[in-house]
Amino acid sequence: MHNLTRFRSFICLLSVLCLVLATGCGTQPAHPNQLNAFDGASYDTLTLAHGALTSLRVQVSVSYPKYVPLFDEAADAYAATYNAYALYRANPADPSAVTVAISNLTISVIALENSFQTDMQVSPTVVAGIRKKAETLRQRAAGKNVTVSDILTELEVSAAVAQTIPAASVYAGLASMVIQATSQALAAESASAGQPIDLTTIQPPVVL
Repeated sequence: MHNLTRFRSFICLLSVLCLVLATGCGTQPAHPNQLNAFDGASYDTLTLAHGALTSLRVQVSVSYPKYVPLFDEAADAYAATYNAYALYRANPADPSAVTVAISNLTISVIALENSFQTDMQVSPTVVAGIRKKAETLRQRAAGKNVTVSDILTELEVSAAVAQTIPAASVYAGLASMVIQATSQALAAESASAGQPIDLTTIQPPVVL
């Protein structure tokens, strides 16, 4: 029964992944005080990353210290992105610094999530299958809030991979951490939908 429940949860998660990536977050309402679409999408990206990193910070510091260096790299990349974004909001003439910072943040998040996937000992075939489906949908979302999709894709893929880990596995705790981080990220984005941009809600997490 437990395995059936996990399987249903896995299918549900993939369905959400399909829906969100296929629309490119197009249903996410604009923030009333956003400067433009880029500003709103960048804030949504930081909100997602902040939710995930905040969740991971607690669990990594307590239970998985081996990931501290990679977490700190992601936290530093987040801080750089936050600072670039804050400057952009004050002087929105050139978004290039934010674009580069978000790209670096995405790379750091992928490196952290990939390390989790490797250590969970998930079959490469399973991971490849999930990523192939996600990439197909990601391409369909091209041009639609891409900054959001970059981080969202990685978090959703990582959670989908983690859902394949049996509850009795020695890696179940690690899988649970990944799923919880993705859930917190999505909850944070949902809570901020249509709300005014508020930089105090996405302050950079402190490195470990």
